[in-house]
Amino acid sequence: MQLKYSCNIMPALDGMQKVSGLAWSYNGQKLGVCTADRKILLFNDQLGKEDNFPTKPSDKTQQKSYVVRAIEFSPDSTKIAVAQSDNIVYVYKIGAKFKEKKTICNKFPASSSITTLIWPAQRENDIIFGLAEGKVKIGFLKNNKSQIAFTTESYVVSMATNRDGDVVVSGHLDGSVYSYNLDTQQSQKLVVHHSIPYALAYGQNVAAAGNDQKVSFYDNYGNLVQRFDYTQDERCKDFSVGACSPNGDIIVLGNFNRFYLYTYNQKRSQWEEIGVKHIENYYTITALCWKNDSSKLITGSLCGSVDAWDISMKKIRFKGKYDLNYIGPSQIVIQVLSTNQQAVIRSSQAEISKIDIKKERFVVAKTHETLIVGDLATGKTSEVSWRGSGNEKFDFTNENICMVFNAGELTLIEYGSDRILGTCRTEHMKNSLISAKVSYTGQNKTKVIAFLLDLQTLQIQDLTTKSIIATIAHDTKIDFLELNSHANRLIFRDKRRQLYLYSIKNAFKHTLLSFCNYAQWVPESEVIVAQNRNNLCVWYSIENPDKVTLYTIKGDVEEIERIPSTPTQAGSTSVIVSEGQNKVAYKLDQALIEFGFAIEGRDLEKAASILDKLELTSDTEANWKVLAQLSLEEQNLSVSEHCYAALGDVARAAYLRGINRLIQKYYEETGKKDGISYYRVQSKLAILDKQFTKAEELLLNHNEVNEAMGMYQDLHKWDEAIKIAEKRGHEQVKVLKENYYQWLIETGQESKAAELKENEGDFINAITLYLQGGLPAKAANIVFNCNMSFPQDLLERIASSLAQSGMYEKGGEFYEQMEDDQQALNCYIKGNVFKKAVELAKRKDPKLVKQLEESWANYLVENKETESAINHYVEAGKFQKAIEAAVYSRSWTKAIQLLQNQSAEVSRPYYRQVAKHYEDVRQYDFAEKYYIKANSPIEAFEMYVKASKWDKALSIAREYLPEEINQLYLNQGKKFEQAGKYKEAEKLYLTVQEYDTAILMYQNLSQYESVIRIASKYTPQKLKDIHLGIAKKLERENILKRAEQHYIEAGSWHLAMQMYKTHNQWEEAIRCCKMYGSEKETCQQAKLWAESLGPDAGLKMLQRLNLVDALIEYQSDRHEFEEAFKLANLHAKHKLQDVHFKYACHLEDERRYKEAEENFIKAGKASEAINMYEHLGDYTSALQVARQYEPQSVTQILISQAKFYIEKKDLQKAEQAYIQGKRPELAIKMYVDQGNYPLALKIAKSHAPHMVAELNNKYGNVANTYNMTGEDLYQSAQTWEEQRDYLKAIEIYLEVTPQNTQSEDVMTRAWERAIQIAANYDKDKYPRIVQIVCKRLIEIKKLETAAYLYEQVGQYQEAVTTYVQGREFEKAKQVAQMINNKELNAKLIDYITKEQRKYGASTGQANVMIETGDVVAAMEMLAQKNDWGQCLQLADKHGVEYLNKYLMRYVKITMQQGRFSETIQSLATYGMPIIQQNYPIYENLAIEIFVECDPKELKLLRQALYGFIQGLEAAHELKSDAGKKFQRFGIVSHLLNLRNQYAQDGIVKLHAQTCISLLRYCDLVRIDQLYLDAGRVAKKINQFGLAFVLLNRYLDIYEVIEDPDNNNGLGDGAEFQNSDLPSPYDVPMPEKNLISDKEKEEIRDWLLQLSVNQNQDPVLPTRQCDCGYQIYDASLRCFKCKQTWEPCIITGMPLLKNQSINCQSCGRGALKDAWNTYLQAYPTCPWCNKHAK
Repeated sequence: MQLKYSCNIMPALDGMQKVSGLAWSYNGQKLGVCTADRKILLFNDQLGKEDNFPTKPSDKTQQKSYVVRAIEFSPDSTKIAVAQSDNIVYVYKIGAKFKEKKTICNKFPASSSITTLIWPAQRENDIIFGLAEGKVKIGFLKNNKSQIAFTTESYVVSMATNRDGDVVVSGHLDGSVYSYNLDTQQSQKLVVHHSIPYALAYGQNVAAAGNDQKVSFYDNYGNLVQRFDYTQDERCKDFSVGACSPNGDIIVLGNFNRFYLYTYNQKRSQWEEIGVKHIENYYTITALCWKNDSSKLITGSLCGSVDAWDISMKKIRFKGKYDLNYIGPSQIVIQVLSTNQQAVIRSSQAEISKIDIKKERFVVAKTHETLIVGDLATGKTSEVSWRGSGNEKFDFTNENICMVFNAGELTLIEYGSDRILGTCRTEHMKNSLISAKVSYTGQNKTKVIAFLLDLQTLQIQDLTTKSIIATIAHDTKIDFLELNSHANRLIFRDKRRQLYLYSIKNAFKHTLLSFCNYAQWVPESEVIVAQNRNNLCVWYSIENPDKVTLYTIKGDVEEIERIPSTPTQAGSTSVIVSEGQNKVAYKLDQALIEFGFAIEGRDLEKAASILDKLELTSDTEANWKVLAQLSLEEQNLSVSEHCYAALGDVARAAYLRGINRLIQKYYEETGKKDGISYYRVQSKLAILDKQFTKAEELLLNHNEVNEAMGMYQDLHKWDEAIKIAEKRGHEQVKVLKENYYQWLIETGQESKAAELKENEGDFINAITLYLQGGLPAKAANIVFNCNMSFPQDLLERIASSLAQSGMYEKGGEFYEQMEDDQQALNCYIKGNVFKKAVELAKRKDPKLVKQLEESWANYLVENKETESAINHYVEAGKFQKAIEAAVYSRSWTKAIQLLQNQSAEVSRPYYRQVAKHYEDVRQYDFAEKYYIKANSPIEAFEMYVKASKWDKALSIAREYLPEEINQLYLNQGKKFEQAGKYKEAEKLYLTVQEYDTAILMYQNLSQYESVIRIASKYTPQKLKDIHLGIAKKLERENILKRAEQHYIEAGSWHLAMQMYKTHNQWEEAIRCCKMYGSEKETCQQAKLWAESLGPDAGLKMLQRLNLVDALIEYQSDRHEFEEAFKLANLHAKHKLQDVHFKYACHLEDERRYKEAEENFIKAGKASEAINMYEHLGDYTSALQVARQYEPQSVTQILISQAKFYIEKKDLQKAEQAYIQGKRPELAIKMYVDQGNYPLALKIAKSHAPHMVAELNNKYGNVANTYNMTGEDLYQSAQTWEEQRDYLKAIEIYLEVTPQNTQSEDVMTRAWERAIQIAANYDKDKYPRIVQIVCKRLIEIKKLETAAYLYEQVGQYQEAVTTYVQGREFEKAKQVAQMINNKELNAKLIDYITKEQRKYGASTGQANVMIETGDVVAAMEMLAQKNDWGQCLQLADKHGVEYLNKYLMRYVKITMQQGRFSETIQSLATYGMPIIQQNYPIYENLAIEIFVECDPKELKLLRQALYGFIQGLEAAHELKSDAGKKFQRFGIVSHLLNLRNQYAQDGIVKLHAQTCISLLRYCDLVRIDQLYLDAGRVAKKINQFGLAFVLLNRYLDIYEVIEDPDNNNGLGDGAEFQNSDLPSPYDVPMPEKNLISDKEKEEIRDWLLQLSVNQNQDPVLPTRQCDCGYQIYDASLRCFKCKQTWEPCIITGMPLLKNQSINCQSCGRGALKDAWNTYLQAYPTCPWCNKHAK
């Protein structure tokens, strides 16, 4: 986080001119400043003054008797609230723009002085202010009234609100802090602060500070979270004011001449101080405010100064179009460079890790647990919890919603809401298959999405309630859908190009258009535009989808261009059609479009105004009616009257005008504007809507009886009027009834009159009137319901009237009442009322029941109620008719139940129909069952075949048609074959294992792939023959390539080759040989072809086809070896050996043996050369060749040579040959055969000792082992071992000792073999032999082997001792672990460890000490050995404590010895521990290095100090005296390194500036060197005046070094008075000068020459401080105003306003020019070494 001074908005004034209030509007466009003279100044977002206005006193007579305590902007930024000390809060309406008229719109007087004021965000109508008497009140703008929120007894000194604006905290004079929740209206005492909380801020926590120099942070429950104590800082005074940034992460507290900044670290969940900004002579900070995006802080002072400060972590230019300003880890301000528009992206939960801007408008940002999306155009952002895969896809087609696709799930996020609007699962993510609408028009918000569950199912979901509105199942794939603007209708199109309209309210689907290739809702309307071929179809009134307007077009619709209406310009809507190269616009009726949208948005006045402009046509008339009906529903009576007047409905218009007048009269009488709710108005509206009951209820509730009766009389509803009169006991009831009866008779309403008489109990007259009115049924009802007797003639008259009227059922009932059953039955039958007829017959004549049931069933069949007839046929006993009815009505279950009781002959035809039904509905199991019952298994079989259920078909055939099964399958297969259904035919053939038939079918069709497929699977044994047959057939058809493939598949590539040769296609034949044959065969065929062509033609052919191998063989066979060699060397080196072999054979035939030998060898056939020499008897030459080229043949040649010598009786040479051939046994056999036993025994002893015993045993001359060597004994023992005399073998093996052999290997092998034999064949002696061998092994120092043997026999203690003697400590420990005796185990482990430590200590091996766990001793040993490298490495691995101990020990030693290079090397490598006792050492080391200024040491010092300073910062010691000192050392080492680097790389300007800057550190670095270097570089860059001053001082220093007693040699230094350069009097002088006298004189001469020849002012260059004082240009401090500047990290020069830039990684500042120059040479920041931009 960086705080950078931006600019001064208002300069300070003389005296106390307190800035009493600062406020920045919520939209960031206005800054309000209240000055000491009670004026409010308004500044724009660029901090330029735009407007001002004075505040007003509560008492006009007291103009200057008050002060302004605080000002606040309203959330909509159009008002500003002013809290005044004269007991009032004014709210001024200042407008959305500057220079608008300022008026007071609200005022809230109070009983005491207003002390504080806040206007929370999201609270447009609530202002909270505190009073001097301790009360906190809320002012309500709606009613201009205020109420007390809570009351305390202490003066309110401060107030703050949280980021959401729902909680307010207030600070009081007694130190208490209260909180108040605006939603729950609950207050509580949060905490009692330790001082008066003048500075109060509310971010992540509540921050409070006062006059005790302590800052405390409290949580929402009043618990102390953190405290910062500045009581030890003398510069810290009373805290005066506090403010929290809008994001809640930064809090600033004002103090005297300074302010403190704190930021909330989300990772650590704690507050951190990020800086203290000291401003000299600023005095008390009296006001603070933040810009809405937290990018700027405004401060106001006691003297009237108002200043702006920029807050930023880093700034990035993004895509060249946007500036990203990171205010904090979780907040970014985005500025669009083209428009200067700004938007804030903020995370309330985590650090923003990634950000992107899509479509130049929409922002997508991510944290590790949330997703942030925003709209730069509207400034709305949303943050939702998110755990995505990183592969999300974003859709921004909807301006109100961001759609995110992730892993098959669609998530919708509404801009401006931090909750996910909705989710749905869909795999169909195209824009045309998803439509989401968010509408804010009308009474309710609409949030709906339509999407596809699958390609044929569409779902509509309400995103507000998360409920499913509709699910539409369609019979075809859907390829387009779209909701209208109000989301109450949907259009969609399917793959058949059918366009449908779905009304969500009515759940009704309507087909709009066929052959539709384009469809869309006109934006912001209720109009549909679609294209059907060459017709453009427009639905202006979608309520009447059949009413469409057509336009003829010649191209395809591309888009709809919509220009909305404005107050100054009428809108237009055009459909853009691409007609070839041109685009034509077809204008639509804008009025109808706007009317439809106004209707849907319930903007009725606008709809009426639109229709007023149109002529009255059938379309507009329909629209007037729609508007009239809607206005009545909305009870907008003025619009309703307007509509009916326009329609010419005078009656309704007049009626509504009367209602409107009634409303006006009600207003005039009562002054209330709710006349529409007046009961008389509502009753008249109910009458208009024909809701008479409602109107009656309204009137009677207000005791308007006459009005209610009059209403019904006007409507001629006399009965209702009479009811009211009777209910209310009206005196005119009787008169009303008489008048009503007379009126009914006069108007011919006999039925009504009859009802009246019936109600009066005059039943005879009622019956007479009913009969006169043609209502005999009602007359009959009177008879039924009245328990009295009536005249017989009257009854007969009623019955006759019922029959004549066709009311047979009623007549039958009447006759039954009269007990005339026959007439009743006749009436029932005539009227087809069979139910009552059957019931009557059952009671009176049961014989007629079956006849009536059959008639009833026949009647039902005639009326197509076949299913109902089934049971009646069954009751009538007509089962066959019942079955037929069941079959006809497709009541298959009933049909099956009935068939179960029928004979097979009767049931089979019906079972076949049932089976056919189940086959049609694919219920094959039932179909099979009933086909079998119908005795039709063949049809069942054919059913399964048609359904491709081959196993079922086979099962049917095997069970019911076993003899015909094969024939069935074959016949059906033939049918399929004839119909071209070869796959089905194949399946049938294969099912009955007629493989050959299937193969033959495909062969006839020449579908050889299918032939091979079937043969491979079912007849693999015939596959080869089939391939051959196909190949021969193809060969006959001259389709040679395919024939070749089948020959190859048959494994007969020779036949393919022969085929090509037969057809004289030699080249193809050769290709086959190359691909499938050997090279030899290829060459052979090529040679045959060449021979068939003749010598020349054959040679050319081989050359043409590049058959090099064949050509070489061809030439070799013709003895043209020179050409063959030449060709092989050039093109076929692999054939060289073949040519050499043939050439060697040729040379052998020519008896040129030496040349033949050479060629045999070159051919890799050395054996052939050997055989040649053997054949010639030249064994010497044969051996010579064999030894060099075929060593394995040497033995066999020597044996052959020996036999040759034996034949010549030269036994000595034969013996030598056998011995050389390593076959001494043959030599022994030769002598034995000759009877020469001594020579045989001699050879055996020398070359075959194993045969000695055999020879001795055989011939009785036992060999003596005396005088035998160890090797002889070993071989002799092996001989006994081979003879299975193991005891003898062991004895002789043990006789091998150091006395008879010097070979330890022989001894070891002999003794180990003795042990192995004893282990296998003499186990009793095995331990003794092991002990003997182990002792001997120890004697010859084979300790490891001896220990291993001890271990094998279980003598673990001896094994451990032996391993320890051999220094094999790990193996000793392993053996010790094998001992089960814990005591012995521990004893041995202790013994091993002690011995190992002794060994490590005696040999000085620290690693051994480490292995035993004695790390401290190891480190001490290394330290004592001065092996500090390994010691420090070891200490580094085992903890900071050890590292610090030995590192500082090493540092002290090296420093005492003056080895400062080694000292700083170690500190650079391992770091400088943050231990205060070490600080003097570090300081001395730095000073020693500064004295010599060795480049390497300086580089290491800079590295070490960089890490050390970071450690001090982490330990919060950076501001201590030691921290400041080491920061200074760090800067010095940094600049010295840069100076060396610039000098080396020739960067003159930076080198010069760095040398000049280093002068201020001459108290640390050698002073004469610094002045000499600075003067020379100043001279080099032609700054002669500066060079003159610096070199002149250098000469003074030179003189003082030469003569230390010369105290006046340095002069008064007047030219350095306004600089921060240390005085030479305060700096120790070197003992010796750097340059010679000659060089000194040269400098002096140059100075003299300069002073004579040029008019140069010998002064330092200066600049003007902000206070107006002239100071040294390179000075970091002004000695008048005490202002300080940070040094540039590149040159050390001071960082001035508007001239610096900060590194984005470390935040260090640099001068812009120096930074740019530096980056041209180096890619990284010089301070943090990270990549710089």
